[in-house]
Amino acid sequence: MQMTRRIRSAAAAAAALLVATTVTPLGEADAQSIPGVVSGVDVAGHQRPGGAAIDWRSVGTIGGQDFAFVKASEGEGWKNVFYDEDAKAATDAGLKVGAYHYARPAEDPVTQARYFASVVNQGPATQLPPVLDLEVDEGLGPVQLAAWTQRFLSEVEAQTGKRPMLYTYRYFWYERMSNTSAFTSYPLWLAAYQNQPPAPVGGWDKLSFWQRSDSGRVVGINTPVDMNIYNGTSGQLNQFAAGNLRAGGGVLEAFQAPDSGELKVLEQDSTKLVVAILALAAGGFGAQQLIDAARLAGFDITDANNIANLVKQLAAQGELPIDDLRNMMVGDYQVGDLLILLDNALKAA
Repeated sequence: MQMTRRIRSAAAAAAALLVATTVTPLGEADAQSIPGVVSGVDVAGHQRPGGAAIDWRSVGTIGGQDFAFVKASEGEGWKNVFYDEDAKAATDAGLKVGAYHYARPAEDPVTQARYFASVVNQGPATQLPPVLDLEVDEGLGPVQLAAWTQRFLSEVEAQTGKRPMLYTYRYFWYERMSNTSAFTSYPLWLAAYQNQPPAPVGGWDKLSFWQRSDSGRVVGINTPVDMNIYNGTSGQLNQFAAGNLRAGGGVLEAFQAPDSGELKVLEQDSTKLVVAILALAAGGFGAQQLIDAARLAGFDITDANNIANLVKQLAAQGELPIDDLRNMMVGDYQVGDLLILLDNALKAA
């Protein structure tokens, strides 16, 4: 989800949030309501620095947000300590609310599904489907991971009585799930940091939600926050929340966000940057060459340095995803996909 999900040290969080100075939501530094667009946020513990509360009333009334997804759990037994408070406060403020679980495929899917369901069932009422946030494979191959995913989703539905939704991003679904079309009966929430709404992956005919930025600024939230768009009207969101998971469609397909110089850098082909990262990892380049490559791609000096520092940190920890980078080098992927991949590697470190 925001690709910076877990609580980390301040230094690691700063490195992971390298996109924050690079991506702005729909044409404005502060996310406001845009006519005809149903927008929302997703939040986790790091939107509550020092435990400071989110002003959900302002998020809805001034910030113009219509819905919110709140991180509920991760793995077999970790709960977001702010989940109950944020889910209730967002609902009380008039937003449609959903919960999400960050998947740990190295651990048992049924145990995780039951734990997630227990958090949701025992917590405040929610309106949107429970979400599986699937971003890492933790060593499972595509067939194993698809089986893991199906067991999790089936158990969540059995335990909550609600059909869940899948959150993922393009590179992961193509390369780690072999672009399987086995899950098209579930709604899709796709992350893609770009101007143009992305095409669906995995045989889906449409997105239900599009996460277009991990660095929006919304009144009532004191940190950068993920920005999302629902693929439908407000009335269709009401239908979706009531259980018609086929409601919506057609809005994103016809919508082109205003051009943004900041977003254009993320829409470029990632090959040159990937080559520079692999060269640095192999000792053929120094950090300055990677910084230069990032500057040539259009990043400012701060973001270019952040990218280089993140790569150096991952390489020093032995967590740089070399095989994924080689796949990305020959595949059709954008700079935005690369940054998501690197941040997920940091989460696994």
